[in-house]
Amino acid sequence: MHLQPLQQARPASRELALFDDSVFALYLGQAAARIFTHGSICHLTSGESLTLGGPQRLTVVLEGVLITDSGWQGPGCHMIGDGTCYRVKSDTASVWVLDRGAVGWQGPGLQALHFALEMALAAAGRALEAAIPPDDLPDPETLSDVNHPQILRTAARLRRTSEAATADAVFRFVQAMPYRFGNWQERASDTLARGNGMCTTKANLQVTLMRAAGLEAGFVEMPMSMAVLGKLMPSAWLAMMRPTVRHYFGAVKLGGRWHAADSSYNDDSMGIYLESFPDYAHLLPARLFDGQPYSPTAEKNGMDPFDIHVVPHLNAEMSKKSRFTPAHFEALNTRLDRAQGSWRNWVAEDHPDLGANLRSVS
Repeated sequence: MHLQPLQQARPASRELALFDDSVFALYLGQAAARIFTHGSICHLTSGESLTLGGPQRLTVVLEGVLITDSGWQGPGCHMIGDGTCYRVKSDTASVWVLDRGAVGWQGPGLQALHFALEMALAAAGRALEAAIPPDDLPDPETLSDVNHPQILRTAARLRRTSEAATADAVFRFVQAMPYRFGNWQERASDTLARGNGMCTTKANLQVTLMRAAGLEAGFVEMPMSMAVLGKLMPSAWLAMMRPTVRHYFGAVKLGGRWHAADSSYNDDSMGIYLESFPDYAHLLPARLFDGQPYSPTAEKNGMDPFDIHVVPHLNAEMSKKSRFTPAHFEALNTRLDRAQGSWRNWVAEDHPDLGANLRSVS
């Protein structure tokens, strides 16, 4: 079913909040609310279809899942019209649509919004391109590339006069990196170069650096409730997530016993948790000492951070194929990117004044 005309959008707080969680709105900054009012909202139910239209048509999925024979789009994803027809897989779905050829969008005084839109699309495109993994993924056996020159140089720089001090230095170095959802079949040296990662890739980098520094290190698996992890995601994604997921982090042996050492979340991403779980406040700043492990997940689960099962690698887990594409991961990251400032990596690459322009449009 081809649904036209679309219902004119209202500045409804819920719909605007869903739009604000999109990748497109992340890069629009303060222009997002004004551009939102120039679009239309389309509500669909299971089995209905939506045709994207021509290249002047910009569509943002607000909630629900749209599918084609070649893939699917989830909340926060945006698409330029190319005639593709999507079907609604979820019970309901809603999309925001902007017709850039419409008279209302071509009216006087909108040049600043036009500029913000084009620059936001360009920045989102650069971010997506950087998130796409190579066609030939590395052999899982090579993921902990402890002998890579940059790994060895970084480990040497982080080495201290004692094992405990070295472990803490490595832990805090990796912990300070932004947390972002993404591809997890990535070598430690690639995560180091990227400068961010999710639980598996940050754990892999941490363990690899600790081993390169002469420490005994390994990996831990622990259950995590989506009621906790979901705080880092846009709310529209939660209905598609499992109630419990497996969380992975590093561990290091100090004083003859294993210490949980979870470097997954930096202080900014932990700040998102603190909004809902103020009892986490004592976990910042994150530190690791001999006799003092660090594991927010163990504490939340009521588990002993010393009573952990440590394995030598995560090769099998990190070689599994994700059901999410890089575009899905970018949409999952918008709340994290705002908290951690990660969007700044892409807004100024070609246009040094872009960040200021996107934030100043009123």
